[in-house]
Amino acid sequence: MDAEFCGIQQKDRLNFTLMMANMNRPMGRKRQANHDLPPRLHKKGKAYYYVTSTKPRQWIPLGSDLPAARVKWAELENGPKDESLLSVLIEEWLVSEHFNSLAAKSRSGYIGIARQVLGFFAGARVADIRPHIIAQWMDAHPSKNRANFGKSLLSNVLTVAVRRGLIDRNPALEIKRHSVPRRTRYITDDEFKQIREHANAVLRAAMDISYITAARISDVLAIKLKDWTPEGLYIHQKKTKKFQLFERNEHLERVIEAAKRIPRPVRGMYLLCTRQGQPYSYGAMHTWWVEAVKKSGVKDVVFHDIRGKSATDAKRSGIDYQALLGHASKTMSDRYIKLEEAQRVESLQRKI
Repeated sequence: MDAEFCGIQQKDRLNFTLMMANMNRPMGRKRQANHDLPPRLHKKGKAYYYVTSTKPRQWIPLGSDLPAARVKWAELENGPKDESLLSVLIEEWLVSEHFNSLAAKSRSGYIGIARQVLGFFAGARVADIRPHIIAQWMDAHPSKNRANFGKSLLSNVLTVAVRRGLIDRNPALEIKRHSVPRRTRYITDDEFKQIREHANAVLRAAMDISYITAARISDVLAIKLKDWTPEGLYIHQKKTKKFQLFERNEHLERVIEAAKRIPRPVRGMYLLCTRQGQPYSYGAMHTWWVEAVKKSGVKDVVFHDIRGKSATDAKRSGIDYQALLGHASKTMSDRYIKLEEAQRVESLQRKI
C-alpha cells in the first residue's frame, strides 16, 4: 500500500473532472455569460442547473450554492461516486454543513491542505489507510502547522467513514499532532501605533476592536450594528462558539463609534461593511494588513499577534485574560501570553 502513496501530485476528483470536461467540450455556441462554469452547468437567476446534452434537453436543478452545485454536476457527468475512496469523502466533507459552519480562514486552510492530502493519498480507499501512513505524510511535510491541519482534515473525513460503516476506527486519532512551539512575538505599543498609522480606516478600526476585545479577525468582521447595545458589545466566537458580552467603557465606546463613522451604505447591517453592505473578507483585510506592515517597517508580525498583545497587556493590568480570550482552560489562554515575567527571587544575605 505504501507504494501507492507516492508523491505524484494529482488534482482532486472534482478538479480533474472539470479539466477533462473542458478538454472534451464540444464546439458550439459560446456562452454569453458565466464563462467560468463547466459545460452543461448553467445559472438562471440565483440557481444552478445541469442541462442535458440529449434532446429534449432537461434542466436539472442543483441548488443555489456553487460549490455544492459543482459536486452534483460532477456526479451527473461521471455517474455515482465510490464513497469508499478517500478523495470522494474529502469532496463531500468540503461542502458539508460542518465545513460551512467554520470560519472563512479555516475553510480556506482546509481547501489548501486538501490538495496536498489528495496528492499523497491519490487513489486510496479509506479501508486501506493505516496510522503509520498518516504519520509518514505528516513527518515528510515541511510545515508542522500545516501537517497538523492535514491530520485534522483526515480525522474529520475518516470520522464520516466510521459513521457510515466503511471502517471500524479512525486511524488519524491514533497519531499525535506535531508539537509546535507557541509564538512568542509581542507587538509593542510603538509598533502597534506604527502599523496603525499606515492602515486605512477599516483596518484601523479592526485593529482597535481586536485589541480592546482580543477578538479574532473573523469575529471582528462578523460584528453587526445590532451587537452594539446599551449593555455593551456582543461577540459570538465562531471558533469556540463562546458567547461574550464586553461591557461598555470609554475605550470600547471610542473604537466602536469610530468604526460607525466610516462611510457605509444606509442598509448595511455590519459594523464594518463594503459598499454593498456585506462584511469585508479575510482576504481583503489580510492584503491591507500586509501593506500597512510593509510601510511601517515592523518585522515578523501577523494580525493574530494583536490577540496575544491584548491578552498579555490584560494580564499585566490584572484583568481576567482567560475570560477576555473566551477560552475554556487557563492553559490554553497562557499560550497567548507573549512576555515571560521574571520570577522574583531573594538573594542570599550571607558573607563568605
